[in-house]
Amino acid sequence: MAAGQSNRFGSDKRVARFDNGETLLSSTLRTIQKNFTNSRVVIKPEDNPQSLGLTPTHHTIISQRSHLGLGYSISDAFRQLCSDESVHHYRAAAVWLADLPWISEETCCVLTKMATPDSIVQPLHQGNPGHPVVFGRKFWSELALLENDKGASTVIKKHSDRVIYVSLSDPGVCSDVDSPDDLRKQQRKTKGI
Repeated sequence: MAAGQSNRFGSDKRVARFDNGETLLSSTLRTIQKNFTNSRVVIKPEDNPQSLGLTPTHHTIISQRSHLGLGYSISDAFRQLCSDESVHHYRAAAVWLADLPWISEETCCVLTKMATPDSIVQPLHQGNPGHPVVFGRKFWSELALLENDKGASTVIKKHSDRVIYVSLSDPGVCSDVDSPDDLRKQQRKTKGI
């Protein structure tokens, strides 16, 4: 999910750079592509994919309603997934926010192994819910109907009996970037400073 407005960040955080020159979005995509075989990048209609560092190998979904909030972007993404024959055999899809580049490979493996067509898998770190949230195929059509600015929490609450919470020691599942200071702090942590 890379179609947010970055209001709290003050500028387009997707192209904010780490000390090594890599952008936040490209770092997140590198993590995703290392761990998942098929990914889609959800962007805004006014975005220039090349300016975001996206290449033709990155499959993009344009969210026409992204300005209304995260739930609408998720809805637009799942509408497209539901009609995409190339993904009809997948049992689940992970909703991964563009500002979460520090999720470990081990976390991805655990979440993927636990995914089933009729479950929702959500990581926890120290009791706090995180991302990515993996939605079984059974929930895709409901996600395609979302109309809110909060995301998919309504689907998670409605189907609480189908949610598998996984407690992990990976702080990356909750380490999002809302401000330039968040980016600096997290960089220092990953360097051990």
